[in-house]
Amino acid sequence: MIQFPIDNLLDEDKCYDFLKNLLHPNGFGCPNGHNLATTQAPHKQQNRPAVVDYRCHCCGRVFNIFTGTVWSGSSHKCSTIISILRGFAQGIPTFHLSQELGLDYKTLLDKRHQLQYNALENRTKTPLTDQEVETDEMFQNAGEKGTLHPDPDDPPRRRGNKKVGLGTMENDRPPIFGAVGRTSGEIRLEVCDNTRQKTIQPEVEKKTKNTAPIYTDDSPAYNKVSASGRYHATVNHSQKEWARDDDGDGIREVHCNTMEGIWTGLRNFLRLFRGVHKKYLKYYVAMFEWAHNLKTVTNNFLKAMMIPASP
Repeated sequence: MIQFPIDNLLDEDKCYDFLKNLLHPNGFGCPNGHNLATTQAPHKQQNRPAVVDYRCHCCGRVFNIFTGTVWSGSSHKCSTIISILRGFAQGIPTFHLSQELGLDYKTLLDKRHQLQYNALENRTKTPLTDQEVETDEMFQNAGEKGTLHPDPDDPPRRRGNKKVGLGTMENDRPPIFGAVGRTSGEIRLEVCDNTRQKTIQPEVEKKTKNTAPIYTDDSPAYNKVSASGRYHATVNHSQKEWARDDDGDGIREVHCNTMEGIWTGLRNFLRLFRGVHKKYLKYYVAMFEWAHNLKTVTNNFLKAMMIPASP
């Protein structure tokens, strides 16, 4: 679970100052680019502690520190906003958080999806810099939790999807492609519609350097990795081969066990939510990617959740 210390953030004024400095590190002013005089009095005190509106003397626009973020128009106290951010960053289920904070579950769930969508869009998209990378896929049960199925010919799927074979988005077992750098430990994850070669190959090329050796299992989805210029070695899981030494140095470097361990962490993270709608699975996976790569919350992560990505 990602660390999010809040010892110094329990006072409303301190929470306000924290969010103000987080969202406006270069100074707070009009969203249209006009400076706010340090001596300018607020236009209006909002009906919540600490938060005030200002009116720009140049263009007349009314704004506050949350203008342009997901909290624009919100009535939550600053301390509540920080508690929500902390809960979402740490993967606390929405129902538990709604009860803890006394908030409406559906409203909070919608806010979670909004924040997680921003985290997905603002995540790191650069390839892993590692000289050695493992890639793999896992299949996650994810149906249509919360979606009504009034048509008797289209009943809701029962819990515990037992469908055999490769998972797809269509059969409610969407695959998640993953790459992990052996030196940095950083990961890149992507929810996919299927594990066909034409789906997986572009993900390998986007998420790894073209000079990095790639270690995978023997899935045919990786048959063209070598054609991209990358060294490619595989282990044959169907023959109970888990690791192999190809260069004779006594170290069995050909394996994807590191990525298998990442899947254990992701499954544990998702299990707390007691099911995730497949439409939103990529949002939750993105949050796990952020948490795994950072370990401790950062200002950039919080801003990534609160401020929509640029078009």
